[in-house]
Parts: sequence; C-alpha cells; structure tokens
Amino acid sequence: MTDFQSIEAVATEIKNKLDTITAKKKILTLYAFNSTGKTRLSNLLSETDESENEDEIELSNTNEVLCYNAFLEDMFKWDNENYILAFDSNSWIVRLVNEQWLENDIIDNFKDITNSNIEPILNFEKWEITFNVVSGDDDSETNIKISKGEESVLIWSIFYSILETVIYELNLEEGERSTEIFNDLKYIIIDDPVSSIDDTKIITMAIKLIEAIKLYQGNTVKFLITTHHALFYNILVNSFKRIERNRECKFKSYSLSKDNYIFNLSEQGDSPFAYHLSIKELINNAIDSNSIEKYHFNLFRNLLEKTSNFLWYNYWTDCILWDNKQEFIRLLNLYSHSRLSELESRQLSSSDKDLFQEIFNDFIDNFNWN
Repeated sequence: MTDFQSIEAVATEIKNKLDTITAKKKILTLYAFNSTGKTRLSNLLSETDESENEDEIELSNTNEVLCYNAFLEDMFKWDNENYILAFDSNSWIVRLVNEQWLENDIIDNFKDITNSNIEPILNFEKWEITFNVVSGDDDSETNIKISKGEESVLIWSIFYSILETVIYELNLEEGERSTEIFNDLKYIIIDDPVSSIDDTKIITMAIKLIEAIKLYQGNTVKFLITTHHALFYNILVNSFKRIERNRECKFKSYSLSKDNYIFNLSEQGDSPFAYHLSIKELINNAIDSNSIEKYHFNLFRNLLEKTSNFLWYNYWTDCILWDNKQEFIRLLNLYSHSRLSELESRQLSSSDKDLFQEIFNDFIDNFNWN
C-alpha cells in the first residue's frame, strides 16, 4: 500500500503505471469507494492543453484521451414535461455519433443490455432523444419516460458504440482508416458506468466491454477502468487475468481508499478482494475520529447488502435490528442514492452522527463482526 496526500498525486502515479513500456496492450482496473475521488481522478487524467472544460474538448487529431465519466453524463438533461432526453449540441461526443452514423449501433447496444422492447429515437435536428416501446401489438407505446438505470444504459451505449468504432479504426493501418481523429489516441478511461443499473445488466455491460477491449490488436492505447461496484470489478479482474495468462495483455488491478484525507493505493493480487473488511475499517476510523460524512452511509449500506446476501436474507434492511430503524433507513437511502458533488457539503448533524454510530455498533455486535 502506498499513501498519497492528494488525488493529483494519485493521478500522477496511475499515469506512470499506465505509461510503463510494454509490447502488449496495457489494462488497469481500479476499485474505489464512492466519494473517494474517482471522477476527479478520471478528469485529471483526461485533461488536455486545449481546455479545462470537459464539455469544450474537441475530439480532433490532437486528442489523446477518450473518457467516460460523470461529466459526459451531464451532457444529457431530461425535459420531464415532454419526456425528452436533450443533449448538448456542441458536445464532441454527439457530433461524433452523427458523423460516424452510429445511431443503429447505439440502439442495438441499448436493447442488447436492457433486453427490452424500449427503443431510443435519436433526433440530431432537434438534439433530443425520445423512447418508444415497440412490441408489435396494442401494447406499443410512444414517448415514454425511462428509469434512471435505463438512462444510464443509454448514455453508456452511446459511449460504447464510439468505443467499438475506435477499436475497429485503430486495428486498421493509418492509411486505411475512414477518419484520422483517433490517430493520436493514447488513453481510454472509463469511470464507473454502472450507476443505478441492476446486476444482470451490469454483467452484460462488463462482458461486452471485455470483448471490445480484447479485440484491440495494438499496444499504443492504454485502458483504465474505475468502479465502486464489486461485481463489475470482479468480472473485469477475473476476465483480464485470463486474457493476461493467454499473453494477450499486460494487466494490473488496484484499490483506492481514503482515510482522513490520505489516499491509499494498493495493488490487488490473486487473493479475493475482501472489500467488506476495508469498509468496516474505514467506518470504525471515522467513528473513532468523529469524522463521519455522508459517504459513510453508502459504505455502511454496502456492508449491510453483503451481509444479507451471505445470510440469505430477503432484504438488507433485515440486518438492522434496531427497534426504530425507519429513520435510519431513510438516511441510508438519501445519502446512498443522491448524486453528491465534491463541492456539496458533506457535514452531518450531531444527531445523524450519533444515530449512525449507534446502529453501526449494534450491527457489529449482533452479527459478530468483532
């Protein structure tokens, strides 16, 4: 384990690891809890000299990074009155989809992951996306509102369709490519594309991503994938290890945690990733130092979910044996699902901290975690 004083120092270390000279394609995965700084890390690694604003970056022949993160997701905004998902007409990713005629690929990838009759309709004249249910009978619907998870899948399908195009083009000799915009690409960074998505779809996404990266035949582009989701992480790690054993790539996996504003970067070996023990340690440290923040509620929820799955409970809430648990469950849901920015206040009231500490300690005692 190596300690760093800032996320900028972590970014430098990760970039150095990606830039290690190898004759094979380089793949690196990183597991990090929410609020550790994954999005900031991906943004630091994807910064270019052209602009500090992710929305203003032009994908031209001088670009070295293709990045999926929360900044890309923010290019899409819902018009809730009309059930329209609008997108930024000036964003490079939208223009690229239009120029490369990727609409059908996006629809196919979306339907493959969701395994549903929902079909996105991309309109580049109005810069909007609508959704229909195409069932071929009286159950067909037009202009429906999709779930948050389906929205995440749609945005990922857009990026993934571009990724497939990038890999296809890079496998050609430069003179044979249909475009020059990927010629200087050096890094493909994917930060946590599984927000609000259920496990079945996450498995499909992971498998498709692995297949796409496996098709890349070169070694000039390095891949970095970060996530907070243990299932997604473990599928990637186990698959890339097998690919590495077949001598098709150079692969490393790491975990990133933060303790009292110190970042800890650890390489993950062949042993199972016991992240539940790390969660317990992080929460204990926060309680001991009276530094409980909102993201600790999310960590605790992860621990409750893993415990309930291990014990074959129907619901993770069954692991909370406190008499008046509804208020705490409300706080867990609030702080686990809200999209908190790093600039938003992370401070908690004294009563919320006391409630957290009481129920966490009760959980540890009841389930013999000591």
